[in-house]
Amino acid sequence: MDLKNKSISLRNTIIISFLTIIALTILSITIFVTKAFESEFGKYVDDSNKSEVNHLINFDLNNIYKDKTWDTHLIKKLAEDSIEKGIVLGVYDKNNKLIYGILEDEKNESNEILNNIKKNMESIEENWIPKLEEYRVAIHSEKNNKVGYAQISYYESLYYMENDIMFLNIINGFMKVISLISIGSALIIALIISNSISSSIENVSSKAKNMSDGKYNDKLEYNSKIKEVKELVQSINKLSYKLNEQELLRKRITTDVAHELRTPLTSIQGHLDCMIDGIWEATPDRLNSIREEALRLSNLIGQLRILSKYDSENDVLNKSKVNLKEFIQHFIYNYEGDALSKNIKITYDLKEIYINIDKEQFSQVLANLLSNAIKYTNVHGKIHIKAYEDDDNIVISIKDNGIGIPQNDINFIFERFYRVDKSRDKETGGIGIGLSIVKSIVDAHNGHIYVKSKINKGTELIIILPK
Repeated sequence: MDLKNKSISLRNTIIISFLTIIALTILSITIFVTKAFESEFGKYVDDSNKSEVNHLINFDLNNIYKDKTWDTHLIKKLAEDSIEKGIVLGVYDKNNKLIYGILEDEKNESNEILNNIKKNMESIEENWIPKLEEYRVAIHSEKNNKVGYAQISYYESLYYMENDIMFLNIINGFMKVISLISIGSALIIALIISNSISSSIENVSSKAKNMSDGKYNDKLEYNSKIKEVKELVQSINKLSYKLNEQELLRKRITTDVAHELRTPLTSIQGHLDCMIDGIWEATPDRLNSIREEALRLSNLIGQLRILSKYDSENDVLNKSKVNLKEFIQHFIYNYEGDALSKNIKITYDLKEIYINIDKEQFSQVLANLLSNAIKYTNVHGKIHIKAYEDDDNIVISIKDNGIGIPQNDINFIFERFYRVDKSRDKETGGIGIGLSIVKSIVDAHNGHIYVKSKINKGTELIIILPK
């Protein structure tokens, strides 16, 4: 299996990532807390051990010799209590004669305790070295005469008794339980979070697969409290709606283009077939009719070539500095004849503005927009053209009081081959690519074009160009 092509689900990715982070965090905290506790507990035990030795020397040994007699019972009790704390006690008289020694009198028990201490420490610290510290403390009578001495021995380095080890083990076990509970809780939280995210992604993915199969109508119904997921669902639904619109538009365009090309071809073929079969004579009028249909077909193909040209060359601009006022006035003068034929009045408000544009391409923009305004403005109508600066932009507006554009069609008028009213095709001879060319040129100039329109009220096309 190629591991590079092996994928992992989002749910598993979230769970693994979340658990890895939590596990490492908990492990780090556990180690830190355990080490810190052991260090502080070690200091406490060491201080406690030394306090026991000091107490034995400064207080307990003062009472073992009274009335010229050794209190062997008290000495034995002190020795037994001390050995339980890892302290070896032996009491001698002034002639070095042993009164009582735990190692001699309770040899087995004391050796067992000392060996346990050694094992305890070696289980914690492998290289622990048992080094004994020895003290010889003089013992005096009531009259402050030296009557003997006490031999005290204990481990100089830190050492733990059985109860200390038990306490450490309880704490370590408690930390392990907390770690396991924390990791278990993290796993549950990771499952909840991953499910809340991955389930929505799976729904979106399923919707995207349906969209790739051309199923755009099914709306994704999924509610999420996560902002990003909610926005993703809204975006995929919006994309589905737009794709469905584009699919319907594509089908309509295919039908329209086929119709536009087939109509003149059918007429030409019909005329020629009738002439070949001898039904009609090849009169000048019939030949002229065929010629008009051929010209119409040639015009349609020419428009397609123009669109193809702008599609392939819209990044190639030959810019030059242009006086926008004079540039637009020139087009107004050229189209005044067409406007007068319909008694349309063209007014303008043009500021003195200089801008770098491709004159040839931008001429196509103005020609398309001005001719459309004249075509779709009723007799005795009005067209108003403005050009002005707005912050860092230059705005060009062409507004008419013509027939307007239905709201359902406004979003599509810049789509190639889209026509609002098919009944006007024969009059205008267009196939719906004029505004597509306009938008392509404006986009190439890093500009934007917008449309405002109301039925029977008129249309305003607004071009915004950077200075």
